[in-house]
Amino acid sequence: MTSTWVQRLIKPSMVIALAFSITACGSTSVPERGPVIAQSERPEIERLPEPLEGKEAERYDRRGFVRPRHLDGDDPVRVGLLLPFSAPSEAAQKIAAAMFDAAQLAAFDAGDERFLLIPKDTKGSPDGAAAAARSALADGAEIILGPLFSESVAAASVVTRAASTPMIAFSSDLTAGGNGVYLLSFPPELEIERVTEYAINQELTRFGVLAPMSEYGNRVSNSFAQEVFVRGGVIVHEERYEQNPDAMLAPAKRLAQYSKDIIPPELRHGYNPDAEGAGSGGQGYTRGYQAVLMPEQGTLLRALAPLLPYYNVNINQVKLLGVSSWNNPRLTREPALRGGWFAAPDPEITRNFQNRYASAFGAPPPRLASLAYDATLLSTRLAAPDRRRRRFESEQITDPNGYYGADGLFRLNPDGSIERGLAILEIQPGGIQVVDPAPRSFAVGF
Repeated sequence: MTSTWVQRLIKPSMVIALAFSITACGSTSVPERGPVIAQSERPEIERLPEPLEGKEAERYDRRGFVRPRHLDGDDPVRVGLLLPFSAPSEAAQKIAAAMFDAAQLAAFDAGDERFLLIPKDTKGSPDGAAAAARSALADGAEIILGPLFSESVAAASVVTRAASTPMIAFSSDLTAGGNGVYLLSFPPELEIERVTEYAINQELTRFGVLAPMSEYGNRVSNSFAQEVFVRGGVIVHEERYEQNPDAMLAPAKRLAQYSKDIIPPELRHGYNPDAEGAGSGGQGYTRGYQAVLMPEQGTLLRALAPLLPYYNVNINQVKLLGVSSWNNPRLTREPALRGGWFAAPDPEITRNFQNRYASAFGAPPPRLASLAYDATLLSTRLAAPDRRRRRFESEQITDPNGYYGADGLFRLNPDGSIERGLAILEIQPGGIQVVDPAPRSFAVGF
């Protein structure tokens, strides 16, 4: 990359003395803090205190917060981290704990003694997120990392925007970003864009869709339709299903009928598959699809994929397209999925973070842990001493050259959205292989 701001965020771990306002790496408990006093409830000050002088003044930084003794005159970098430590969902609590661990790992990797991480519990609710944001700002946070859920981001962003404090949130809800809120996440639209572009570049232009009846299914299906349209392809047929094995049978059978050219009897003698309009319903017939998007995962995917060959779809001629949740070694044992393509971060890149996290904490990280790692390490880079600019300016956060993190290349845009450099992976009997590498830079036209 050409810019000096394009930096690899991952650096070798080092043993350092780091000032933290949190517990040791293995701990995930966050002490509760007292209620934040609203502005209207604060007592009026009759007389301003006299300015501090000498050693007493050295105890405070330029913003009036206590300076840790070891900094010796340097101003600390205070970063708030908002996570659902006590959310009603046990799964959310575990994700919060893992993200907290990843953030601590990033702080140690950064090696910046000025860095102070301030964890706050959102309780998994919008009100809790707003209170956590207020508390972090009251403790001097100059940037907020998190929250995780879209409703919590919306609530906390009201607080941070009023304080003109940037937020790097972890929600994939694109409507939550913008105006000082940046979404460091995994939006499914990025995966769909990448795999669609690759498929059409391989001269696959006619597609089927077999997607769940869910908010996620709607989002992915709509994105796919748009990406296919702008690249000159066509959706031959789409089927939706309820997410249980029995409900998948009929939609899969209906979709299977469109894997071959559909020709009305009266046109069979004059059928020309290369005629103008073929594949889009022109001249009364429809070309069969060449690929099928199947945005499903886990056991439901293993139940769904075999239905197409069961209903006589030639899986050797029809390419299956998926999403990043297909990056699961167990899927290599499913014959119907062999040869399937999906977009995801390059495994060689992600493996480095996963191995280091597992070495530090004794278990592999959940997928979202890398977001906290990248956000924390990015905040240390943005706070690097540079007297020509203030910390955490939007121009720094949205550097068009991007950054290189635990999941590879990414950049945050002024509208709050994220772009990622993703690889194309293929499911093969011997494992999941990269067939088109992730880009290493954001070239013009990326």
